[in-house]
Amino acid sequence: MRVLNIEDDAIKHSNICKALNRHGIVECDWVKNLEDAIKMVRDHKTDYELIITDMFYPLNPGGDEVEAGFIFIREMKEKEIAISIIVCSSVSYQVSDVLGTVHYSEKIDWEKQLGSLILRCIEEESKHF
Repeated sequence: MRVLNIEDDAIKHSNICKALNRHGIVECDWVKNLEDAIKMVRDHKTDYELIITDMFYPLNPGGDEVEAGFIFIREMKEKEIAISIIVCSSVSYQVSDVLGTVHYSEKIDWEKQLGSLILRCIEEESKHF
């Protein structure tokens, strides 16, 4: 399974990659802003089975953080790109049109939440074959 992680924090990205590795996922591409995320999906959409997105990151390289995750999710829906999306944010969100949400916090077992959603994604992907 190949994953795209949209995250502007290097430590959080590293922690997400470690959690993915525990589930046997080693292919994780990383982008830090909306512009690059949309380009990666456009150029490699058939390569990705899962996208993990934060909600606050820049629209373009060097820009200020905004709630770009909502824009990204809307873009994927409007373009009818059917890649599973997991929101992983330090703010607790309830977001429609995604596989699920993970509240990234040291106070809870966010890795367990992420793992459950990864397993769900794998199950859904296996139904397509």
